[in-house]
Amino acid sequence: MTVLTAPPPASTAADLVATIGLHAEQRGHELALRFLRRGEHVDEEASYAELDKAARTIARNLAAAGLAGRPVLVALPQGIDFVRCFLGCLHAGVIAIPTPALGDPRGADRLLRIAAHAQPAALVAPLDRHDTAHWTALRERAPSCRFLAIGDLLAGEAGERTAPRASGDVAFLQYTSGSTSQPKAVVITHGNIAANLAMIRTAFAQDASNSTVSWLPLHHDMGLIGCVLEPLVIGASATLMSPLAFLQRPLRWLRAMDRFGATTAGAPNFAYGLCARSIDAAEASTLDLSRWSLAFCGAEPVRADTLARFSAHFAGSGFSAKAFYPCYGLAEATLFVTGGVPGQGVATAALPRQGGGIADVVSCGTPRLGTSIAVLRSDGAAHVACGETGEIAVSGDQVSPGFWNSDGRVAPDPEREVVIDGRRYLRTGDLGALRDGALHVLGRLKNMIIVRGVNIYAEDVEQTVLTHPAAAAFEAAVALSILDRADGEGEVEGFVLVCELSRKGETVAASALQALTQAVAEVHGIMLLAVLVVPYGDIERTVSGKLQRPATRSSLQEGRLTALQHHTPGRGGIAVQHARDRS
Repeated sequence: MTVLTAPPPASTAADLVATIGLHAEQRGHELALRFLRRGEHVDEEASYAELDKAARTIARNLAAAGLAGRPVLVALPQGIDFVRCFLGCLHAGVIAIPTPALGDPRGADRLLRIAAHAQPAALVAPLDRHDTAHWTALRERAPSCRFLAIGDLLAGEAGERTAPRASGDVAFLQYTSGSTSQPKAVVITHGNIAANLAMIRTAFAQDASNSTVSWLPLHHDMGLIGCVLEPLVIGASATLMSPLAFLQRPLRWLRAMDRFGATTAGAPNFAYGLCARSIDAAEASTLDLSRWSLAFCGAEPVRADTLARFSAHFAGSGFSAKAFYPCYGLAEATLFVTGGVPGQGVATAALPRQGGGIADVVSCGTPRLGTSIAVLRSDGAAHVACGETGEIAVSGDQVSPGFWNSDGRVAPDPEREVVIDGRRYLRTGDLGALRDGALHVLGRLKNMIIVRGVNIYAEDVEQTVLTHPAAAAFEAAVALSILDRADGEGEVEGFVLVCELSRKGETVAASALQALTQAVAEVHGIMLLAVLVVPYGDIERTVSGKLQRPATRSSLQEGRLTALQHHTPGRGGIAVQHARDRS
């Protein structure tokens, strides 16, 4: 079986803003959202009645400003105002564009690129961000963009509740995560939102009695859709903190889970590994995580060993390994595509490793509510055999109709679309295999090189390195696929490995680097072109902490990486500075 299709939904998915309005009428006093300043102190809370009223007030002011049907940047800091504004845009028929906050230096370049591409009619931010160099720089990229203070939008009377928008109307633009050098604007319709929230509700099997804690950025799909909109549509509560609060001290996330008795939380794979490394046994012993019944993990390849380390480390805190919920999704499908059965924990399948041997790959479950997935050959012309690796393609009501062009048109990417049995599928660029009736995700197609006819994936190389005892001093590692012009030997295709020391890490022995090189050679059949050791923080990351290979490659090429150690196995003198981007 190389196509996996879920039974269709029994009824039409509910409209998000109409459902929140119903919650406001029926249980308006109940908590909807809470925000923790520095991840520790309750800064603000909003009931369902207050949230609904604030969204309708913002909608009235946006409509009065003539912004219906036009793109508007939601450039607010992490917090409840961000959610109020986003919901207000949905009410008013404004095309919301979630972005990093205006004035946040970590997201400044991304915000400028988004503004230049989207050419928005307006930007929403706190008033104190108006007379700043950040706003001046943005206006140079988008001259027609006007500044709207969130305080002004929250003033005045609330508008009336409106009829649900047509399912094909554009709701918001989700710019891709930033792990690529040139993010695109994925168009998400009101119908896409409704369909995906219904899928998640079915997959998670949760209701209003559940509660969530999240540090994930609200301008990314997992943070916004999975950790805010989903709790709101089922009438649950969500506690939020900033990504920086978590990254500075991961204990804050788990302590909030304990403090508020939360049942649900999720993050990319790296976050669970970071918690297991940075929270010591004494701190873990103070936590009660026994009520955490669904710990979803996605947005990057899920590693069984990472989740096992987390489970073992926090077993004494009451965390159950059965709470883990590996899943798969992407912005072009709104968020969720596949997931397992809650309470069953992590399942793996033994799949052939590229280059020989067998690897245990985590199951990311099955699709829901009429969604279909297929695994295709690299040319997209046919399916691969069951259990073989290919490109994942997805079809369903949650799949975006296309990308937003700067002239305001919605256009599908013909190179990413394929028709199977009369049904439109989107090629994801992700590699996976179907085994035992479930999807197993291996990584990104663009992070692959071909060595002597064998496919080698960057994620696999990184996993081999980080699980080796010689890598104990490293916080992270990225394998960068490059073409290198070696003197006298022509072009050589392969990987340069960049290893980032932990916060307390020191330089490592040359024998350790040699051991890592040998492990990669033995497992994958390739010789690394070079191994670089860099200080903590040198590897480029997104705001949510995901590794950015293209940006790190650019830093390598432009000489911006601080190489504390440089190991060139086997060949000597690899001219890394001349590497060319293959992606």
